[in-house]
Amino acid sequence: MVELTNNTQSVETAYVLMRRTLDLLPDGVLIIGHDRKVLYFNEAFERLWRIPHDVAEYGDIAMLDHVVSQLDDPTSFVARVEQLYESSEFSEDELTFKDGRVFNRRSVALGDGGGGYSRIWIFSDVTEAWSARIDVLTGLLNRRAYANELPEFMASTEYGRTKSFALVDVDQFKSYNDSYGHAAGDAVLERIGEILRHACDSNTASAYRIGGEEFAVTCVSDDDDAAVSFHQAILQHIRQEVVKHDGNHPHGIVTVSVGLGLFSGPADAKVVFASVDRALYRAKKLGRNTIALEPIGHLSGIASNQAPETCNKLQDHSSQRSMILTGTG
Repeated sequence: MVELTNNTQSVETAYVLMRRTLDLLPDGVLIIGHDRKVLYFNEAFERLWRIPHDVAEYGDIAMLDHVVSQLDDPTSFVARVEQLYESSEFSEDELTFKDGRVFNRRSVALGDGGGGYSRIWIFSDVTEAWSARIDVLTGLLNRRAYANELPEFMASTEYGRTKSFALVDVDQFKSYNDSYGHAAGDAVLERIGEILRHACDSNTASAYRIGGEEFAVTCVSDDDDAAVSFHQAILQHIRQEVVKHDGNHPHGIVTVSVGLGLFSGPADAKVVFASVDRALYRAKKLGRNTIALEPIGHLSGIASNQAPETCNKLQDHSSQRSMILTGTG
């Protein structure tokens, strides 16, 4: 009886200590039972999500409504939550808010022995760190983010899908600044940033500003045709802005040139960059306002282990595709 009492006291003491520890964490912690009822949340969660005390007292639904009303994409937020409650999957992603804040969201499933899952959700405000990765003018990821993220993209497998890396350069941009002023030049870069962001938001893609008027785009597509179409759409959207640029002969408007490489599986970042940079140079020489595809993509990384006849077919395909893309449209 004494031993049982001591064990009970130990469990109660441990529970109090763990709860106190969660209370003191700077990250927001939320624990939801398998029946979707709120079991616990700490003060940091309440503070980060700016949940009024009366809303918290109303419970689960009122809190969820308050939370999703603050997000850029509430539909995806709810869909992901529903998906996770049906699995034991660990999850980590970022949430963006209407007011510009960014949270890192992590979730761990806990089996309850009855086949259902409770979940611990942990939220961290990473707005400041995220802002350090963003180019102020264009809103795109900056060169720092590019340096950090490109190696991971290049090393990823993505079996059965096409990876693409593109360099996008504004044509005759110095001439544009000289003729129309730097404020107008900034407006052009800002608009191109918006076009790239919109394109990437709708695809598995990221865009970076890596120089004054130079951008890099990474993308994962279902196949080669989808990858090419993605970049052609960007080129076309920039043309459709019809921003006057007399110094960009013969087009007369702001345009971009694109060097594009397609590849499968892991690849050497330096090799891909050098190849795509050559393609960009070729696009400029072809008259600008065009895409040039470097026929090296599927010959790097894991594709280099394929049979010679397979590599030859890939090279022929790339050469044909390059001819299609060099037209100014």
